Amino acid sequence: MFENIRAAVMGSINADMILQMPKVPEVGENLLGTQYSYACGGKGANQAIGLARLGAKTKMIGKVASDTNGHKLLQNLRENHVDVSGIGTQGSQTGLAVILLDADGKNRIVVYEGANAEIDPVQAASYITDETDVLLVQFETKEDAVVECVNRAVQKGITTVLDCGPAKAFALERMQGVTILSPNESETKALTGIFPENEQSILASCEILMQRSKATFVVLKLGERGCAVWDGKQMQLLPAYPAKTVDTTAAGDCFTAAMALEFVRSGKILTACDLGNKAGSIAVSRMGAASSMPTANELFAFGK
Repeated sequence: MFENIRAAVMGSINADMILQMPKVPEVGENLLGTQYSYACGGKGANQAIGLARLGAKTKMIGKVASDTNGHKLLQNLRENHVDVSGIGTQGSQTGLAVILLDADGKNRIVVYEGANAEIDPVQAASYITDETDVLLVQFETKEDAVVECVNRAVQKGITTVLDCGPAKAFALERMQGVTILSPNESETKALTGIFPENEQSILASCEILMQRSKATFVVLKLGERGCAVWDGKQMQLLPAYPAKTVDTTAAGDCFTAAMALEFVRSGKILTACDLGNKAGSIAVSRMGAASSMPTANELFAFGK
């Protein structure tokens, strides 16, 4: 269904260290964990693998180091049929994320940027060509690289999806006219000063985000509540699908990948976001980040 879509992702590539525990420790508390593991992650790489597993022709744009983690992450991308020709390998150190995962599947994440902070903006943008149908970008790299790539895509008329994670104060005014701007709850608070806790605050934050970015659509990811879609005239709330939560780490990335492809295919934002909700529900039921991404067959069989 998505095989003819040519996607590109500019973003982070990280090695993930996942530490499982009954609860997150308090300050000064020494806590026994239950399990630890390693996985391939990074918001950019997660989304690239999500796109590729759904069938899109996908190129990853980013940077790693020529170290053990870098080689492993590149190999994982290749095994998931992601084109890695846009990834530099001369970084100082491959990015690392430490994920604290409690018994309810909720996480706290600390990211060490490493090579992700060393992406050359102009070089990264050069990989965004007329052969690209959709570009996905996040905030886990430096602002200049994000701005350069987004503006290149907008200028070329490419569908552009801006995932506003992780939460930070970002100069959205430097990028005007993205197709879909999509923060989660904490990211919305960081960008607008408003936490989207009810319909009134959701609408208020959506209006601010659209005013600042001139996006065509604002899509707020609301976790267990699903998502909110604002087109500048009408707001729609789409509920999440039930799921047994194991690990929420890549739910947003999975949502974004599925939403982006369905929007390019159909041009229907509500259909795209509903499919994103389904993808997110599948992702939270699985451990790991990139490894939790569903295939197209799994996604379209969901709920049947």
